[in-house]
Amino acid sequence: MEKDPVCGMQVNPASAAGKSEYQGKTYYFCNAGCKRKFDQNPQQYVDR
Repeated sequence: MEKDPVCGMQVNPASAAGKSEYQGKTYYFCNAGCKRKFDQNPQQYVDR
């Protein structure tokens, strides 16, 4: 399981609603809205 960096929800990478690469790491998302927020400003979420 991976943690959605936007909302903190646990996400199964195999069934994630989306994923993004940032600074060599893959982030997984529970829904398209979280992915969209991350993609607009990834640095805001990786520093948490």
